[in-house]
Amino acid sequence: MSDDFFVVSYDILELLDSNDVNYADVLFSILAQLIERTREENTEIGKALIERANKWGSSITKEIISSETHEVGAGLGVRFPRFMELFARMKNETETREEVRKEIRPRISELISIINDMVIDIEETGKQVLIIIDNLEKSDPEKAFDLFGNHGTQLAQPKCKIIYTFPISLKNSDRFSQIRMNFSDDIMYPNIKVHNQDGSVDRESPERALMKKIAAKRVSPGLFEPEALEHIIDMSGGVLREYVRIIRDSAVTALTRGKTLIDKAVVEEVVNDLKNTYQNQLSDEDYVMLLEIFDSKNIKRDMVLVGLLHNLSVLEYTNGRSWCDLNPVVREILAEKNMLQ
Repeated sequence: MSDDFFVVSYDILELLDSNDVNYADVLFSILAQLIERTREENTEIGKALIERANKWGSSITKEIISSETHEVGAGLGVRFPRFMELFARMKNETETREEVRKEIRPRISELISIINDMVIDIEETGKQVLIIIDNLEKSDPEKAFDLFGNHGTQLAQPKCKIIYTFPISLKNSDRFSQIRMNFSDDIMYPNIKVHNQDGSVDRESPERALMKKIAAKRVSPGLFEPEALEHIIDMSGGVLREYVRIIRDSAVTALTRGKTLIDKAVVEEVVNDLKNTYQNQLSDEDYVMLLEIFDSKNIKRDMVLVGLLHNLSVLEYTNGRSWCDLNPVVREILAEKNMLQ
């Protein structure tokens, strides 16, 4: 994408605590990352704009960290506040995080104005600015609603292309229509369909072939016994994060058992550990909803279902229309409890 766009892509978890992110943090991170990217690319920014950003940043940092500043980069000839140092403290120190927010909120309009003027300067190079903020989908659902629902207007004000990731649970919330109004589009990337809606499995399906290609990007296919890899695909439910996690944990377990191959017994040991993780997050109310999903496979607007989608106990798929099913690990938990007919 860098051939056509000035790409600013970053992981919000490297800057902030995913359990406590608000709109001021995100907008502040956009300015900080734009500055970092212009430094890396030696992109020319107008002196007056740099002075504005410097003045705004100094007003935020002067009471929080030392007023000492550092060079942004060769050729710019000006200094910026130490934004990255400030983010490091915001991530680890609640008091610093609250103090920064207290300083930013009255100045949020100026912050957005500086971002937009910086976008204008950058786009004079001939490339449109594209900002990609990853891992916001790991936010707590209530925090995510506050971020995208209550403050979506502010997040949409930077005049450039921005991709925000968000928790899948918000998509199925009765409040999503409110969130959606502030953004130009929402794009759903469903889990990879490794089994059919009726529960049957086609081991020659294109989706399962894709899963095997993904595994081959990370580890030699020769390290799996055939049935072991098929079982990993089954138990992942088509969730790439879980898929990689099971592969990783299976590799470690095989090593500790002195095995040269990952066999099905190793995978089952890893899955048993996952069962404990999932079972510990399920309530009696959750089990009622899980049984309903097992029977109907229907997506509906229900806050219990929203929570189950967020913690991956229920997985969403698209096959013409959206449908959902139990995470295979959770399905095994229910089967062991003799809850499935």
